[in-house]
Amino acid sequence: MNLTGLHRRLLADVLAVGGAYPLALTCGYAVQAHGLVDRLSQDLYVVTENPDRMADIATVVRTGLEQRGWSVEAPEADPLYARLIVTDPARHEECEVDILKVCRAGA
Repeated sequence: MNLTGLHRRLLADVLAVGGAYPLALTCGYAVQAHGLVDRLSQDLYVVTENPDRMADIATVVRTGLEQRGWSVEAPEADPLYARLIVTDPARHEECEVDILKVCRAGA
């Protein structure tokens, strides 16, 4: 995949700290990974099927990222979606991380 340096570092950390859920890459970079487009995405999107409350998932990801040195704001969350604004303080680079929840039929 053709990720920016910021996205590569951040994605590795997001997947590591959110491993209990588990999180999977979706949207722009997922489409790129399947060869459908070859453009960089602005943000990172991950998805989970985990039944835990989205607020709890976002808190775990936020805390884990902060422990790894990222600055994190959490301006939005609802039962199926959370947005984190993540900044690399050393490089002053910022990225939105959107966490989405998918519900299976009958679950």
